[in-house]
Amino acid sequence: MSGMALSRLVQERKPWSFHTFGFVAVSTRNPDGTMNLMNWECAIPGKKGTPWEGGLFKLSRLFKDDYPSSPPKIIQELLNEPNIHDPAQAEAYTIYCQSRVECK
Repeated sequence: MSGMALSRLVQERKPWSFHTFGFVAVSTRNPDGTMNLMNWECAIPGKKGTPWEGGLFKLSRLFKDDYPSSPPKIIQELLNEPNIHDPAQAEAYTIYCQSRVECK
């Protein structure tokens, strides 16, 4: 791991703890129990008064050794249910409605 990347992440980690209520950004742990600052698990709460209210949207941030020269890779978890308003999902939605338990 790059010393520059780690020192930058340590510096950036401090203000992350003061984010909006419900916002989560924590580093993962290595098998030996130490913090892995190159891999973060995050969650962003849905804003009140929007269709996303009440949701918690999870993502992973994976940093490379050359950070901050290159951006982190962001991986968002898939939604639990199909987008019923997408015409390409009509058949999937029908199957989902017929047997929700099997589709999860």
